[in-house]
Amino acid sequence: MPRIVLDPGHGGRDPGAVGQRLKEKDVNLKVCLYLRDALVRAGIQVLMTRDKDTERVPGVTSTVDLKARAMLANTNSADLYVSWHYDASADENVHGVSVWIHPSQKDKSAYHKADLLCHHISAATGQKHRGVYLGDFQVLRDTMMDALLVEGGFITNSLEEARMDDDRFLQQQAEAAAEALCKIFDYRYIAPTANASTALRREPLVTVKVNGASLVQHGRLIEGKTYVPVRELAELLGCAINWDNETHTVSLTRGE
Repeated sequence: MPRIVLDPGHGGRDPGAVGQRLKEKDVNLKVCLYLRDALVRAGIQVLMTRDKDTERVPGVTSTVDLKARAMLANTNSADLYVSWHYDASADENVHGVSVWIHPSQKDKSAYHKADLLCHHISAATGQKHRGVYLGDFQVLRDTMMDALLVEGGFITNSLEEARMDDDRFLQQQAEAAAEALCKIFDYRYIAPTANASTALRREPLVTVKVNGASLVQHGRLIEGKTYVPVRELAELLGCAINWDNETHTVSLTRGE
């Protein structure tokens, strides 16, 4: 039975990245709890570095905390370490999913696992596929097994943050990740029960072209109507886009 360590990034007094409404630590934990349930359903053993909003021990530095997270995986002979985060950028237009691995693993199995995981999440949610990146993060450096760090979107992008505030979106990310991880370990992915999966069903993808240019993210066909990511559509139409957090309104303004 494969053993996976799930690490919801940050926690306690460390909020991680902060958006207009959400703290990264809370979203990380929620999606990892969904992912844990999906993996256990498939018969995969899961260990969590935290399963609640853990408060740091006074005087303990972030470095010590990260070492402890990696040590949990090492001492329990984990087969894979997955740290889950949501990214931030000074450019609020940046969006999409990426998976990071340690530079020493760029030509090894961790790269292929990261690529598969990123593809599954982006395909399920319609998010931009940003690909696999290399980073000397401590949890990637100190773990003795393949280790992946997921950036499930940008909390500084108002539209992605709004999706992070929807449990159905987080469940969708978690189920897609579970399906990829099951494939990695040659385990059969078991979908949620009928009631749980109603909100998660995957609608057909639709290629949408504007003036001959295809959207990077596919549209989705739901009950005979095509839905597309408004930001990409606006960019191809030459419109400026603005998000009003108070009224939850997206405004498109055509340039002069």
